[in-house]
Amino acid sequence: MDTALGFVGLGTMGLPMSGHLARAGYRVLGYDPVASTLGAAVAQGLTACADAVAVGREAQIVFTCLPSQKVVRATVEALLGTMQPGGAIVDCSTISPQLAGELAQITAARDIGFLDAPLSGAGSGAQAATLSIMVGGEAAVFERVRPMLALMGRNIFHLGPVGSGQTAKLCQNLILVSTLSGVMESVALGRAVGIEPQRLLEVMDTCLAPTRVMDVLVKPKFDGRVPFDHSTDGLTMICKDITLVRELAERAGVTLPVGSLIQSLYAQAVAKGHGNQDLLAWYELIEQGVFDR
Repeated sequence: MDTALGFVGLGTMGLPMSGHLARAGYRVLGYDPVASTLGAAVAQGLTACADAVAVGREAQIVFTCLPSQKVVRATVEALLGTMQPGGAIVDCSTISPQLAGELAQITAARDIGFLDAPLSGAGSGAQAATLSIMVGGEAAVFERVRPMLALMGRNIFHLGPVGSGQTAKLCQNLILVSTLSGVMESVALGRAVGIEPQRLLEVMDTCLAPTRVMDVLVKPKFDGRVPFDHSTDGLTMICKDITLVRELAERAGVTLPVGSLIQSLYAQAVAKGHGNQDLLAWYELIEQGVFDR
């Protein structure tokens, strides 16, 4: 295929997503600061680059999938230093709609399109190419990259102008975090009165429980298929996301009683040194008394 693609950020989501593009026949230039991750990308067909600047020098369309707003901004600015006019940047990170709008302005000044295209579906969805991708930006740019998005996700939504994708993702995260917190509190309460998680989850499967969240995230942890991982920044990352939800609500003049409470609890857990806890280990923090008054 004639169009050279770039992919910056080859972690849990970006690595399998970029692999789908390469297997479809695209030339994909990749960069990640972790050498082993970049090596894994090369093994699945990507061409390694020394930095984002090098990616932008050769790619017409660059996808980014990055951990923080600061890194997203710095990466977009680096790409703009070498990308040719007429190109496009598709940011699959979770950032604020406000930042997405700012990035769209600076890219437009260089005649480069910008889409915010955050993801839902977790690592398993990225591997299976079944992600939901929520997109904001100009329709012409969206139509240009739609075939590539379709290689990485099953449900592709163009929701309106830049920032729309991020707004939808933050709404999804509010539901996700609220649901997960409720499930974990239920696990803690059940254990406190003698019901083990596996048995409680069997009951929830027959009731009006959040079965999609249960199937993808919760049950694989408690039945041993996926280990709890306390070596990552699980709570730090979700605290960032739910803080963006709260900030968006404040700017919109909307009061979110549950969302605000959940955000304060995640911030409290991170402040007390639990930022590296697995997201689904919330019940452990309850058992440890982290939130006791």
